Amino acid sequence: MVTWHPILAADEPTPGRWELRDQYGRCYGVVEILTIGDDLGYRADDAAGELIGHYATLRTACREVHSRFVQSHGPAPFRGYPDFGPRRD
Repeated sequence: MVTWHPILAADEPTPGRWELRDQYGRCYGVVEILTIGDDLGYRADDAAGELIGHYATLRTACREVHSRFVQSHGPAPFRGYPDFGPRRD
């Protein structure tokens, strides 16, 4: 079974830098490859340049950027359910 993954939203304008873009072409996050000594890793930032985290794989870094983007579309933190009971004026 083939499934969509956030890495498919990534555009690589320069080698080692991926910009995740929404359906309108707006960048909503950036993943950059890092080398520290002999280790490779990935830094994930949101569109404002705020660090989301450091990850061992490109796949995980893209997933975390996309997850942050999706979460930004809903209320946070959860404020509870509205009271639909009778008005008590």
